[in-house]
Amino acid sequence: MTNHDRQPENEPAGETKPNYTLRRIKTLLAIIACTASATLLFTWRTADSQTATVLVSVIYILTGLWLTVRFAPRN
Repeated sequence: MTNHDRQPENEPAGETKPNYTLRRIKTLLAIIACTASATLLFTWRTADSQTATVLVSVIYILTGLWLTVRFAPRN
């Protein structure tokens, strides 16, 4: 008799394959956000809205850190 409910040896029970499309979309959005915020940070000069400048700086730092962690070597 064969047991068709058994998991293959390479895949542990309950573990699903990663969603590569979602990973690509999130990485693309992070790259776009980092590029756009860096462009705004270096070209946008307004003395009126310091809050907007801080927001753009925070977005730039967070997306840069996320991309650094995302593509860091896993040793």
